Amino acid sequence: MWTQDDFPGADKVPWQLLIRARFVKELDALVATTIVNQVAQVASADVVARLATVASEAMRAAPADKLSRTARTEALVAVADFIDICPPWPWPRPWPWPPGPWPWPWPGPWPWADGRENPLEKVGSPYEGLVLEGALDLLGRAGSPQLQEQMGGMIRELGGF
Repeated sequence: MWTQDDFPGADKVPWQLLIRARFVKELDALVATTIVNQVAQVASADVVARLATVASEAMRAAPADKLSRTARTEALVAVADFIDICPPWPWPRPWPWPPGPWPWPWPGPWPWADGRENPLEKVGSPYEGLVLEGALDLLGRAGSPQLQEQMGGMIRELGGF
């Protein structure tokens, strides 16, 4: 049996739900969640908030059609391929690093603990473009046409594709 040690990235994807997905709406929810979670690790807070908003709006209009076996198999492969290109960082997201005042080694409060805005929150990681490109590929391979239209448009806008 595979464990998380034998299968890298298994702790980041709800594989049990993906394997049991029977309807397009369920698969779209897993694809959208996977994309938002991976983008959250490398993008700025503004980008993640915009993408999460579009994903939740797309899920309200997702169809409740039944999935075929081939569509479910292709979705498993597509999600696995997407996770392969994503950075292997653990949650919580490391970008912007460091994410808070503790447990970082210097003494004293974090410079913007007084309410000022963290300047790193406005900047994405250099890896952001690769993850957005992979997200477009995942949407094309596993997402419904409605999800591809709504989320794909936002990802193209954010990534400049």
